[in-house]
Amino acid sequence: MELVPYITKIINESLATGVVPDIFKRAIVTPLLKKPGLDETDLKNFRPVSNLNFLSKILEKVVLGQVLKHVKSNGFDEVLQSAYKMHHSTETALLKVTSDILDLVDDKN
Repeated sequence: MELVPYITKIINESLATGVVPDIFKRAIVTPLLKKPGLDETDLKNFRPVSNLNFLSKILEKVVLGQVLKHVKSNGFDEVLQSAYKMHHSTETALLKVTSDILDLVDDKN
């Protein structure tokens, strides 16, 4: 039995109506110890990890793709933004700032 047509229908219906099914909003939250060796009796040493329904993750990816396409095609993407951009990170942002500072120092600014 092929699941793709059923999944496609569910995702398209959610997009068309603007309604995210309640089941997509439920998660199983598991507390995970932040670092090995921390006191397991102290709740602040744990972080919550949410496991969502796989269909909600598919919907999230589809919506992200549509939003990114809209942002790019309408010129809303910020060249220097690093967050939420493929192949960009805090490391690339830090490298850019460091490079700019070194350029200014080299130019005696």
